Amino acid sequence: MIDPTVNRHEFVGGSDVAAIMGLSRWSTPLKTWALKTQSIPDDFVMNEAMELGVELEDFVAKKFSKATGKKVQVDNRDFTHPEYPYMKAHIDRWIVGGEILECKTCSGWKAKEWDGDEIPDEYFLQLNWYLGIVGKKVGHIAVLIGGQMFRHKLLNFSQALFDTQVAAVKEFWEDFVLLKQAPMALSADHDTLIELHPESRNEEMIQVDDCEIELHVNQLSVDRMEGKAQIKDINVDVSQAENSLKQMIGDNVGIETGQHKITWKYQERNSVDTKKMKEDGIYDRYTKTTSTRVLRVVEKSSKKED
Repeated sequence: MIDPTVNRHEFVGGSDVAAIMGLSRWSTPLKTWALKTQSIPDDFVMNEAMELGVELEDFVAKKFSKATGKKVQVDNRDFTHPEYPYMKAHIDRWIVGGEILECKTCSGWKAKEWDGDEIPDEYFLQLNWYLGIVGKKVGHIAVLIGGQMFRHKLLNFSQALFDTQVAAVKEFWEDFVLLKQAPMALSADHDTLIELHPESRNEEMIQVDDCEIELHVNQLSVDRMEGKAQIKDINVDVSQAENSLKQMIGDNVGIETGQHKITWKYQERNSVDTKKMKEDGIYDRYTKTTSTRVLRVVEKSSKKED
């Protein structure tokens, strides 16, 4: 079986598409760009859940075949878009008769994601991508949920969606990867940015002399400050609501309505007595120093730092 993780920086596969389109829970356009350009090391390691997923793939395929009567077979071909050689597909199974099958496993906690006709966005986009690359109209996705529930669903190919996917991947690859120009960072990109820029390599400040860039930087700074102020207000509201509930509960264990059950219970937790450790002279033996870059914004007119 082809391992699509080998040399995966050389192409865009089905598992990359959702991230490139900004629709993945697990990656972002910037993280994917950093891996494709090898700007950060690809430290992909199969964890136990992934290993079990690979081992259970054959079981899921056989379960699908038994449930539907459709014959399936392994297909190790490397499918490539006829116009763009960096667009590829590695399918799980070929269904005799001209359809394809994608096999998945997930924990029981994710069962609701598969309710009714639902298919998680990442897998929906992946399967539609495979259908477009392979040139077929019908695909199936089968999933083993928590080792106890089996679901299989049909997906009809959407040419309009595939055209959107191709356009997004083409822009990503040709305008960002090939040109080594990073796409815009998203809210989930903190760790990726630290990997890309772990420290300031010089002590110089960038002097902005372009009016458009200056307006953009100023607006981002204002958005950050206003957002932090809103978070502070929200935290105050949350604390107010919690304290009001605690006051109503008083010496009781909780309060219950037709809609909510609220408890305020006593519990204990263990913590490290750092003061005692310092007194005993052993604190330094168990202290580890870490470093990272910290973003601070100073409003020059007031010298207020946030």
